[in-house]
Amino acid sequence: MVLELGFSWVDVGSLLMELERRGVGGVIIGSTVYQILLKWRELEDDVDVFATSFSPSFDEDVLLQAAEELDCFVGQNDWGMPQLRCPLRDEELSIEFFENLYDFYVPQEIIDSARKVRLGDYEGKAILLEDYLLLKAKGGRSKDLESLWFISDLLKSRKLKISKGLIQEHIKLFDYDDAKLIKKRLREAGIIK
Repeated sequence: MVLELGFSWVDVGSLLMELERRGVGGVIIGSTVYQILLKWRELEDDVDVFATSFSPSFDEDVLLQAAEELDCFVGQNDWGMPQLRCPLRDEELSIEFFENLYDFYVPQEIIDSARKVRLGDYEGKAILLEDYLLLKAKGGRSKDLESLWFISDLLKSRKLKISKGLIQEHIKLFDYDDAKLIKKRLREAGIIK
C-alpha cells in the first residue's frame, strides 16, 4: 500500500538531497509549493519536481541507478513521466519528475525565478506560488481546478498572498491560446479579475 501522508520536511529534504547527490535534481513545482508557504508541519501529498539536472525521459539510467541505490521503486505518473516511490519509515514517499515534453510545458523563466526553500538540511528551490497557479490553470484537470479554488479560498482568508502583477507578467510566457485559457480559469476561481 502506498501512503503519501504525514512525511516530515526533514525526511522529504533528506530524500531530495540524496537524489541530488546522485544527479537527480530539480525544482519543486507541485502542491508542496503552498504547503511550504503555509508552514504545514508535514508533507500531505507527493512531491512534483521539474528536472533540471537530468532528463527523466532520456537519462533513464541516471534515475534507475539512483532508485536502486536508495531502494526506490520506479513507476510512471499521470503524464507518463517517471515516478519514484521511496521507502521512508513504514511508508512510501512518491516523487514525480517532469520535463517539457508533449503537452506538459513550464517556461524556463518560471524555473529561473524559483525561490530558495529549506527542508531540514536540504536547500533547494520551489517555483513561486503565482507560477504554481498558472501551471494549475493551464493543466485544467479537475484536480488542478480544485487546487485553484482551494488556493483562492486561502487568498480570500489572507492565509496566502500573491502578486497579481507577477501573474499578469508570467501569463505572457505562454502562447496566446494557453494564456487566454489560463486567464479564464483564474478568473473563474476568483484569483484574478
